[in-house]
Amino acid sequence: MDPHLSSENLDVKNVRIAGQPSDSIWNICCKDGLISSISSVELSDSNRKLVRGFVAPSLCHPHIHLDKCFLLSHPKYADLEIKIGDFKEALTLTDQAKARFEHDDLMERGRALIQESIRFGVTHMRAFVEVDLTVGMKCLEVGLALKEQYKNCCYVQICVFAQDPLFSYEDNGEAMTSLIDQAVKMPGVEALGSTPYVEKGKEALIRNIKHAITVAKQNNLHLDFHMDYNLDPNNDAFTMDAIHWLKSFDWPLNKTVLFGHCTRLTLFTPDQWRQLRKEIGELPVYFAGLPTSDMFMMGRPSPETGGSQRPRGTLQVLEMIQRYGLNAAIGINNVGNAFTPQGTCDPLSLASLVVGMYQAGTKKDAELLYQCVSSRAKAAIGVEHPTQDVELFKSGAPANFVLFDKFGDDKMGASGTRSFRERKSIQELVTDAGHDRMTVFNGQVFKMLNTLDDPFFIPRQEWLSKAVQPFADYFGLTTLPLHIHEVLASFLTYTFINLVIGPWISKLVFPVKYMKLSADRRINWDVHVVSLFQSIMISALALVVMFTDEDRKNMTWEERVWGYTGRGGMIQGLATGYFLWDFMITIQHLRLFGVDMLGHAVSALVVFSFGFRPFVNYYASTFILYELSTIFLNFHWFFDKLDLTGTRGQLYNGIVLLITFFGCRLVWGTYQSLRVYQDLWAALHYNPAKSAKVKTSPNHEEMMQFASDKQIPLWLPLLYLASNILLNTLNFHWFSKMIATIRKRFQPPKQVKNEKAAVVMSTGANGNVTVDVDKTEVRRRQPATEDAEEDENEIPPAV
Repeated sequence: MDPHLSSENLDVKNVRIAGQPSDSIWNICCKDGLISSISSVELSDSNRKLVRGFVAPSLCHPHIHLDKCFLLSHPKYADLEIKIGDFKEALTLTDQAKARFEHDDLMERGRALIQESIRFGVTHMRAFVEVDLTVGMKCLEVGLALKEQYKNCCYVQICVFAQDPLFSYEDNGEAMTSLIDQAVKMPGVEALGSTPYVEKGKEALIRNIKHAITVAKQNNLHLDFHMDYNLDPNNDAFTMDAIHWLKSFDWPLNKTVLFGHCTRLTLFTPDQWRQLRKEIGELPVYFAGLPTSDMFMMGRPSPETGGSQRPRGTLQVLEMIQRYGLNAAIGINNVGNAFTPQGTCDPLSLASLVVGMYQAGTKKDAELLYQCVSSRAKAAIGVEHPTQDVELFKSGAPANFVLFDKFGDDKMGASGTRSFRERKSIQELVTDAGHDRMTVFNGQVFKMLNTLDDPFFIPRQEWLSKAVQPFADYFGLTTLPLHIHEVLASFLTYTFINLVIGPWISKLVFPVKYMKLSADRRINWDVHVVSLFQSIMISALALVVMFTDEDRKNMTWEERVWGYTGRGGMIQGLATGYFLWDFMITIQHLRLFGVDMLGHAVSALVVFSFGFRPFVNYYASTFILYELSTIFLNFHWFFDKLDLTGTRGQLYNGIVLLITFFGCRLVWGTYQSLRVYQDLWAALHYNPAKSAKVKTSPNHEEMMQFASDKQIPLWLPLLYLASNILLNTLNFHWFSKMIATIRKRFQPPKQVKNEKAAVVMSTGANGNVTVDVDKTEVRRRQPATEDAEEDENEIPPAV
């Protein structure tokens, strides 16, 4: 399972479906990426409140720039502020930003765009990455890396994009075209994009169009033109020229050609539109209206008009489809940069915007607008998809959809029934989609890592987090406020078991034996009860986290050292709570447990607390698995105290103890220690420039949000490594002692020479008394309890 996905088979029950009557509910079963079955459920008064949302086709970005997103909000580009807001300034600011592009910030911003898009229900996108003489292949390399990382969550179609001219240079375009020709041959590239209108003069513009067609066809790529981006009636519209050359080059029907912007076409007369449709014929040509960018850039009034003339300046997509039979979609284009400072990654926010722009308020308009950000958008980038919702939801169809209002708590009426505000149609989604969405891609649920997504059954208490914040700030324990409730819950639970539950169970099960124990031995007994409970509980939870936390499975060394997940933090918190209790109980009974146990308690508490920096949070679940052997170590101790030394039960437990101790501590522990040594070595020698191309996990930014400068003080890894080496050394020492101790329990009694001769008196046949001296005597083993007391210091502490 990939970092963001649920199991392979998915059942979605009691939902409404787009294209079906609103008074019907359905069950959808998904298997192997397809809808395996779909069945209706009878809707009655009793089950009406069980309806859990509205299912609609997944969304698509037909045109979005991956490398230029969020420049206005990223601190690296904070000085590149919009002063005028026109196209010329946007080009200038973007060129300045591109000169600073580096792998890390490209990855960071690209991840943000993809992840936010998926949250909104996007499962397909055409992502533009620029290739030019300034950025070279930087953007493309990042785009391909992101495509690979998110391949199981979203289809990211990489489009090599030439924002700069191809031919308007002193070298006649030799360097630029060579770079583009090299870029399109890289594995993973599926489309070529070009911007003919930036060329100097008509000849270079037409040459740009022809070259793009030629290269795309030769490399079997989809083609994308940023075309006719103006509202000047005196400028020619070159879309017709492009269509002419597509025909001349015999463009293949299995690769789409998408024209973006094309604002000059809004000045067309009806006859010109009909002529355009006729020229296109059977060519797989599509148009993308980009309203947020077009409205910001186009139609600016001249000072003489007083601001009264503001044409909409964007393709009237609905009219193009309904009136002229053209293929069209709408797209986001840019997010958070000088070309488009406003807006989000949500295609439905775009659909909602154009309801007003297009004055399209009917149910039919809304359904068509939804298609423009869904099925029609997918078709525009070459993803075969029917346009009718009924066809999308049938057995054998791809399982790509969005479940809206899945939780719907805010849609419950006062009586506990579903409110009228519950979304029941496509029209309601287009006008007000809301944020409660579950994205399904190829039959799997996308789940974005939420670092606060802590599975502990007690929720985080804000007042408690605030109370511990000064302490956490002082000691640099950044994530402690997120898990202080688990630390305290763990500490209080073990205290309660130690003082109440443990003694009560011991008196109930072993009334005679427990009550005969001295005060000190009763304390030791109660501590072992707590240790047994803790070792079972924390081992089970750690195994669950290791097998179910998919983000943890895909961590790189950086993420293992500085990264954080909520589930790993939960293990950290629960373990820290236990070691806090262990420290307190050892302090309280220092005379009984000794300074060595106090040192062990302090070391464990300090080392596990480091995880809240966060520091090697990943390894909390790894090393806590030492506790698997502690389970059987505690049983071994109880066998001795219950006069069951040497029994078969202790023998079998001893075998399992040796196996788990050897496997968990010596084999697993040593292997994981080597891994943490490697990770810490890499962290100590971390160089951002050399680490720029290190592969990272899809949720890298969320996992690393608490990592500041990715630098660690030398004392921290040295202290951690010293503790780890000491514990590993003790593990090998304890293992040898354990073997000797367990063998002693089952060795037969030894016969030894006694230094004192045994005197035996007997009466002979003649009546004389004789004295015989027997120089041998059998020396019996000590009682089991005595052996056990001798051996308590020969086995590891049960912690």
